[in-house]
Amino acid sequence: MDISSARVFMKECFEKLYTKLSEEAPVALKMCDLPDDMLADGADPAEEWNTWKLIPSAVTDEDIAGYEKEYGLKFPNCVKAFFSTCHHCFCGAVGRNMSDEPLAELDNAFNPHLTANGYLPFAWDVEGYYIRCVDLANMPDEENCPVVQFPHEELFDLQYEFEYNGEEIPGEQLEELAERVSDNFYAYLNSILDSV
Repeated sequence: MDISSARVFMKECFEKLYTKLSEEAPVALKMCDLPDDMLADGADPAEEWNTWKLIPSAVTDEDIAGYEKEYGLKFPNCVKAFFSTCHHCFCGAVGRNMSDEPLAELDNAFNPHLTANGYLPFAWDVEGYYIRCVDLANMPDEENCPVVQFPHEELFDLQYEFEYNGEEIPGEQLEELAERVSDNFYAYLNSILDSV
């Protein structure tokens, strides 16, 4: 999918998810410390908890390029569009993309051993046990790049062991830890949307 189509997909997905959450459990949309531009229309910024709204993302191609350089990976269009289409405050497996902390989910999920082996971490699971990644082995065919997850405790144990010896975790050991979550990033987001 080209970047324009990916952005259309993301915008529609975020809007559908927001609508579903609003209809089923409005309290799920409440949080404190919202940036002013993300406060829902009519919300009182003086309130401790407030409802948020989707807004266009301020993340630029240059911002993404900086992360690509830092990670040593070429991001697929789906991930570029995920962060550069809308700012949002979804929890769990979608993660947040707040206007005052854009790309924070990339920072929170980053692990140099994963990126060195072609896994692009983008969020944590709902319970905070797994790091979710796009496996980039099939790039540039992003629609054949599965979403996988790594149990962080086992990953960190391996990381400490190899870093103690000044080594990088071998790809084969990471493959053994990887658990397939979805066929690709689009299917991953659709499964979240379907589960709400």
